[in-house]
Amino acid sequence: MPKNKLYNKETVLEAAAGIFKQKGYNGTSIDDILNATGLSRSSLYDSFQDKHNLYLQSLEYYKNTNDKKIETINEKNLNGLQKLETMFKGVVNHLIEHPDDNGCLLVNAAAEMSKQCFKTSQVVCNNKEEVQDILSNWISDAEDKKVLTLHKPAKMYGQFLYNTLCGLRVMSQSGASKAELNNIVKVALDSLN
Repeated sequence: MPKNKLYNKETVLEAAAGIFKQKGYNGTSIDDILNATGLSRSSLYDSFQDKHNLYLQSLEYYKNTNDKKIETINEKNLNGLQKLETMFKGVVNHLIEHPDDNGCLLVNAAAEMSKQCFKTSQVVCNNKEEVQDILSNWISDAEDKKVLTLHKPAKMYGQFLYNTLCGLRVMSQSGASKAELNNIVKVALDSLN
């Protein structure tokens, strides 16, 4: 007779994503996972098979959560440049308000695990492509609405801004101030004109 699951999967994935973001995949022990998620050892293995499968599921959960945040901005009645400004302001504010947040699980996964695990690499690459496409679309929208005059294809700017987003998260881990992060955003957005 199967055991009843006495936990909320989303809550577990959110907690697992948090501990993996804080300690990295290799730095996170099974005990860390059990403490963070409240799962028993048997529930962890019954439901997720192993640490690696939990990591992959928590990475997907984290990506989907970020996708929803971007979609919220995308649905606003703003031109593309205003959407970019809103997104970057939100990222900087989050990084400053949560200095112990340890950046972004996707950025950390790219640095730590994407060369070691094909599935991690797929999630990271899919996220990169999706975010770059959204950024490129916002830039194209701003050009169409005569808010920007581009000198290069929108896709190139989308790639550059994605790199800027990743860089902000890394800079925050090295103790960058809000002024430093805002300066990076200003230069990045000024480069669009």
